[in-house]
Amino acid sequence: MKKRINGGNIYATLFADLVLIAVAIYSLLSDNTIDFAIFMLAAVLLTVYAVIFAKKSRVSFSEYVKMITEKKEGMSGDAISKFPLPMAVLKINGQISWFNDLFSEMVGSAELYDVVISDIMPELRWSEILKSTGSIYTYATYKGHKYNVVGDIIKSDISTPEKPDFTVLLYFIDKTETETLRKRYEDEKTDIAIINIDNYDEIFQKMDDSESQQTMAKINKYIIAWVSESKGVLKKTERDRYLVLFEHRYLKDYIQKKFDVLERVRSLGDAVKLPITISIGVGVGGTILDNNSYARAAIDMALGRGGDQAAVKDSTQYSFFGGIAKDYEKSTRVKTRAFSVALKDFILNSDKVIFMGHTGLDYDAFGAALGLQRAVRILEKTPYIIMDNSPAVKRLKEEADKVEEYSGLIISPEEAEEIITMNTLLVVLDTHRPSMLPNAELLEKTTKVVLIDHHRRSTDFLSNTSLIYHEPYASSTCEMVTEILQYIDSDKKLTPFEAKALYVGILMDTKNFTVKTGVRTFESASYLRRYGLNTAEVRKLFNSDKDDYINRAKIVENSESIADNMLVSVCKEDYPNMRVISSQAADEMLNINGITAAFVLYKSDGGIYLSARSLGDVNVQLIAEKLGGGGHSTVSGAQLKTKDFDEAVDSLKSAVDEYIKENRKD
Repeated sequence: MKKRINGGNIYATLFADLVLIAVAIYSLLSDNTIDFAIFMLAAVLLTVYAVIFAKKSRVSFSEYVKMITEKKEGMSGDAISKFPLPMAVLKINGQISWFNDLFSEMVGSAELYDVVISDIMPELRWSEILKSTGSIYTYATYKGHKYNVVGDIIKSDISTPEKPDFTVLLYFIDKTETETLRKRYEDEKTDIAIINIDNYDEIFQKMDDSESQQTMAKINKYIIAWVSESKGVLKKTERDRYLVLFEHRYLKDYIQKKFDVLERVRSLGDAVKLPITISIGVGVGGTILDNNSYARAAIDMALGRGGDQAAVKDSTQYSFFGGIAKDYEKSTRVKTRAFSVALKDFILNSDKVIFMGHTGLDYDAFGAALGLQRAVRILEKTPYIIMDNSPAVKRLKEEADKVEEYSGLIISPEEAEEIITMNTLLVVLDTHRPSMLPNAELLEKTTKVVLIDHHRRSTDFLSNTSLIYHEPYASSTCEMVTEILQYIDSDKKLTPFEAKALYVGILMDTKNFTVKTGVRTFESASYLRRYGLNTAEVRKLFNSDKDDYINRAKIVENSESIADNMLVSVCKEDYPNMRVISSQAADEMLNINGITAAFVLYKSDGGIYLSARSLGDVNVQLIAEKLGGGGHSTVSGAQLKTKDFDEAVDSLKSAVDEYIKENRKD
């Protein structure tokens, strides 16, 4: 504030002083000693004047601050009391030293001297004001009015290092009308929702005309009633899709009710014993054009996560509601056939094919890669499989290493970076998250990226792909690959080892055909059996070492209840093959009577990881996502941000409690 009072004069004086000194030096160099003396004298006098002026200004300013901070009669007559904004001067402890008429009118009292400001305005956080290093800028609400509070903290000239003295000046700018208009503007913005009837063809082909018409009439009734709650506009754009426009103010109510139209439609399906569900994608926060784009992305995300849920998207993030129904497989293979034809064309027009699964390769990713590499060889191209240091597939890899044909097939992420070209086909398997890839930089080194995955969609979905086959209803990536192989070249045969690798992947992800298993799962297994699959040989891959068996048993033994029908086990020991035995232990815990979900927290790579499993009644993906992870509804995991097990358990409990609360049927 001092700078605002006299800063301009000081700078002007200093500039003039420098000019005089420069002229004096020039005169001296020109042997004109008289002019040199005159200009130097003028410069000295100007410097003295500047010092005196600055000192006088500081004294005047100090007197000014002292004047307005003194509590005395007649102050209201001073000009500053007529300042056009409510203004108050306070001591460092928050007591009011002085105030003008407008502040008195704002508060509704003239008896304010020595009153602590927080007693009048509790929302004005005095401690936060004192932390200000520059100008003060904060907010406060008082008697229904909203204020921007600005000001300064001024150090008095009478301050000493031993006893500093500060004064706080605050100005109150009434923003009530502006905020009211802003809120009205936000409330009246148009949000766009897209409603999709999940598995439309699958459902209605199983009904006769009368049943389908009655069912559609009920679905329409529920959707119309839901839209009428927001006085919105509903338009049916396709036989299984609707467009909804409504004001943003009603979104809060929809969220508070957890998009209850999802439950109404689901109950209709329960009544007719068919998986009738809908998905909703809502775009918010932008222009109508932006919200339309957000809504399309949101509905794709909701469907990619299995349907029966609502996804709300703005410019930065997604929010999810629902998603508790089980995944149902589709009987039609039209999409599989179309994808297979497109994949074959990509392979034929590439110089080589590189398969890349997720970090810590498992049987599903490795088995899918071994199966698809046969198709690459059939089409006379060279395949490669990227493998990092993954103990989970050690036995299967050892068998692959003995196959002479596979020489040079398995490479490291670094080796892949050396051989990849812009014409190489990169096939990403069993994950759609770039953060889970052993070498995500490969995505930028080629123009051809194909994705094959069965996990429910996460927000960090792989972008810039040439071809996507993403089906969350599928039991495993190996099941999807087995179907693809049948359409690429049905007259060529898989080897017994490749059939075994694909079967192992299906077996692992279905927990021995007990979860997420449909007709197409068994059809895939039957197809593999025709190519020399020996199920007795498969069992050997799952045999455990004695030490691993004992360590797994210890993890199960130490499990404790975390919620109704849920167990958690904390393993602080750093066992060999920790990732593998932790997931196996979680599977074992599901064998305990009454348990529907199991979690194992374990130490790995200097951090704490979560392995989560369920029988399908609990969606562990939603729980893992709250901890920064993801996966599938029955198989998920996460890397926690903390390295303390107590904090990890607390975070897991909070996530479980939040999940239960969100999915509780009131």
